[in-house]
Amino acid sequence: MAENTVNQTTEQEDKPKKGILTTDLFGRHTIFSSVDELTEDNIIPEVNSALSIHIQNMLEEERLYWYRRGLQPVLNRTKTNNDFVCNTIVENHAEEIVSFKNGYFMTQPAYYVSRNEGSQGKVDKLNEYLYRSGKLSCDNEVVDWFHTVGLGYICVEPNDDPETPFKAYALRPMSAFVAYSMGVTGEPVYAGHTVVNDHRIYIDVWTKTRMFRLNGTYDAELATKCPDRAVTSVQVLETRPNVLGEIPIIEYRYNSTNMAAFEPVIGILDSINSLDSDRSDGITQFIESLLVVTNADLDENESASTIREKGMILIKSTSELAAKVEMITQQLDQSQAQTYVDHLINNMLVICGMPNRSEGGSVVNATGQALLSSFGWYQADSFARNTEDLFKKSNRQFDRIVKKILGERGLLDININDFELHFVRNETANIQSKAQAYQTLLAAGMHPQLAASKSGVSNDPVADTKMSEKYLKMIWGDPDKVDQMEEQGNGQGEAEVVEEDRTASGSDSEGSV
Repeated sequence: MAENTVNQTTEQEDKPKKGILTTDLFGRHTIFSSVDELTEDNIIPEVNSALSIHIQNMLEEERLYWYRRGLQPVLNRTKTNNDFVCNTIVENHAEEIVSFKNGYFMTQPAYYVSRNEGSQGKVDKLNEYLYRSGKLSCDNEVVDWFHTVGLGYICVEPNDDPETPFKAYALRPMSAFVAYSMGVTGEPVYAGHTVVNDHRIYIDVWTKTRMFRLNGTYDAELATKCPDRAVTSVQVLETRPNVLGEIPIIEYRYNSTNMAAFEPVIGILDSINSLDSDRSDGITQFIESLLVVTNADLDENESASTIREKGMILIKSTSELAAKVEMITQQLDQSQAQTYVDHLINNMLVICGMPNRSEGGSVVNATGQALLSSFGWYQADSFARNTEDLFKKSNRQFDRIVKKILGERGLLDININDFELHFVRNETANIQSKAQAYQTLLAAGMHPQLAASKSGVSNDPVADTKMSEKYLKMIWGDPDKVDQMEEQGNGQGEAEVVEEDRTASGSDSEGSV
């Protein structure tokens, strides 16, 4: 294996048994390490302790992964009465939730923005390296994973190509884990990646100084087929220095509890599936209603099958009582059932932080901020911002690794405080209100970068303000002249407004306040 290279094997997706269990899902457990440094003496017991928690997380991740794919408990539905009519309807809202979260959180690829004017050129170059490394597509995969199972992982490693000095890979959460210090810092101590091959398991473990390769054994079948699975590391196959000097595997989280986007509402989703299946049964039973013949005898040649074929029946009374033929047509009240379904769906949207496309089943006539507020778009944005903060926190480790690789190769010398990751959402949403707020802040004397940032009119205030500098001076004046006039007046009193007439050559008029 190449230096610091994670094994990238294609894992066969064995489809689990129909209708996997989805109980006892309360978020993935965080793995903690009881040691500050791994050595050949303590790595076996330490990794075995981490694997016990990792396997538990993997079991839950497999359940959530297949639940999103549509393998849900309603597929095991049975009935005691009228078991010949047993419809199973999977209304896959889990897929709907994940798809919305993915699209809303990653409306456009995340990129780096400059935190000061002097580093804009370096940040632009950094974004070029980011694009070539495959990090943009990795971000999409990681976001999809942590919306599905609660966690996502990226591995970054040096690359020999000078045009692409580093590469990024998205890892399956079922095969990767990170162990954190139990100290107050909570920094990562080591990370691992597992590969199963021919009933043997290979575990690559990285610390900041060493890389270990271990082999082990595992028992039982795939996690979704058997609730018991034991994985044990047996021996250290090899160890070598970690020339990168950083842990290359980074863990990303959807929320602080490591829950999937739809995990808190699985009970509601199962209820919706059950109710829709019952409603489908009610319609089927109505269509296949039973024929009841009262006070009459059928011809000896008549039977249920012949009656269905002919579509008509001739009867005669056998007593003084009138003969009667009727269908049992009792039907489920669909309107009341729909009211309950709407209630469940509304609760699902509120808990997951998703907008509601209608209010009470009817479209509300609202625009602008009223629309965003009443339909839950503000709540969706607050959920996305919380996830964004956690994403940025994890991504700072990626930033340190990339900065180190580029700096050691002499490709880019940039301070880690000169840039930050930025997400683009709602660029044109409520743009009129944003523009009005921007103008108000400028008129109040706020710096254009601050005004652009606080009003939300720009996603990259530093670059946009720099590009618009000439036009801002045309409208609001040159701030440098204000500084000169204040220096001449020793900073006392108000600055004088100076205006210059347009020249015949058509030069711009300037004013300073």
